[in-house]
Amino acid sequence: MGIVAELAVPMTETNPEIETKCVQEVPIRYLERELGRAGDGMSGATLVVLGGVHGNERAGLIAGQRVLDRLAETDESAMTGRLVLLAGNLAALNHEDPDMRYVDHDLNRLCQRQRFDEPASTSVEHGQMLELFAALEKIHESCKESRQEMIVLDLHTTSAISRPVVAFEDSLPARIHAMAMPCPKYLGIEEEVNGLVIDAVTNRLGCVSYLIEGGQHDDPVSIDVHEAAIWIALDTAGIVGLETNDADPLGYMKQASRDRGYVVYDVRHREPIVDTDFVICDGIETGSEVYPHKTVLAMQGGEKVYSPIYGLVFLPNMQARKRIGDDGFFIVRRISTGWVNLSARLRQQDWVHWLIGIMPGVYPREDSTLLVDGDLACVLRRQVFHLFGYRLVRHDGRDGGAGVARVTNGIKAFFRALFRGPIRDENGKSPDAGDHRLWIVQRRRLDRPLDD
Repeated sequence: MGIVAELAVPMTETNPEIETKCVQEVPIRYLERELGRAGDGMSGATLVVLGGVHGNERAGLIAGQRVLDRLAETDESAMTGRLVLLAGNLAALNHEDPDMRYVDHDLNRLCQRQRFDEPASTSVEHGQMLELFAALEKIHESCKESRQEMIVLDLHTTSAISRPVVAFEDSLPARIHAMAMPCPKYLGIEEEVNGLVIDAVTNRLGCVSYLIEGGQHDDPVSIDVHEAAIWIALDTAGIVGLETNDADPLGYMKQASRDRGYVVYDVRHREPIVDTDFVICDGIETGSEVYPHKTVLAMQGGEKVYSPIYGLVFLPNMQARKRIGDDGFFIVRRISTGWVNLSARLRQQDWVHWLIGIMPGVYPREDSTLLVDGDLACVLRRQVFHLFGYRLVRHDGRDGGAGVARVTNGIKAFFRALFRGPIRDENGKSPDAGDHRLWIVQRRRLDRPLDD
């Protein structure tokens, strides 16, 4: 897949305490969607490693090839399952501009339900999306035939200096795989951005999927982090044990994460780019602490962009080329592991979901979907819905406040819904999903009962 070039220095400027391997592959053109596989897939799980969803993020593909090369030297009988390596956006990966992230649309924002009904000719990335999911569906069909599990690991890098993190839709099956990664965990990103590849994989195919942000684009450490992540994922899926590896992927990932491997964050805000002159301010980087209406994070259209909430900066956009609609930055907050553990216990109780369904202002629908009075939903968003395994499908962005204000707003919204009675449309009928007074909330697919 690549040409091998010696590195003169085994450490990087951005991660001086992390040693890299003394080689870095320089990728050539990617001519095929599937770049390789190992194992026969007749038993055990299938791990699909996806890299290059953005054209300037090749580290995951290089790491995947390293793992395939190593497995080719290993007795195949040591594998219980298979590994498949796929390239994401071939058009962007092969573009003459090495910094080309995408051609027409961000592939990792395009994978929305309605977009799959549009023809491949709609844009370059429409064609890439349909081809990619055709490949995923083919692998998934073979897994179903042999009644094997399929897991998708999507590998990314960032424009800013960053430590590795794992992000995933917070279902209990996905937690098993994501929590095995000794790097910080990020929940809720699929509610702030539509069209993630991993989200479409889960909701279209019913597979566990999660992503790793491995570090900065051109940092050789990012390749090593992704390689470690693949080995850990193979071990968690029961395909290849870590004992077959001479290196220490878990130890390497812990070191790269500065031993913050079990810290959990919730994504609270996304700032979109609305002007191509967007630029992150000096001193703002991943993990910077920001305060509402005080901290200036960026300049855009000649105006200062202040933080709307308290939290920590995540994924500040320092791409060489900014495009309208891209992510400017995210803001996250740390949540307790006790909350995460409580969530796992409660969301498995049927009575909890029954109780939520009969609350004032809540209107159950099929497929574990709830229509919820927006005044109530904005208060219950995280403390209730996230706790019990529900995600927001549609919302108006309101925040229910913090501390005493949130409690007060919640009490007011509850009693208003209780004494007002059910919301009705203009014809006096029960509301439907088109009523924008209501938020749409849905139980996460992989947490739903099998017969739902």
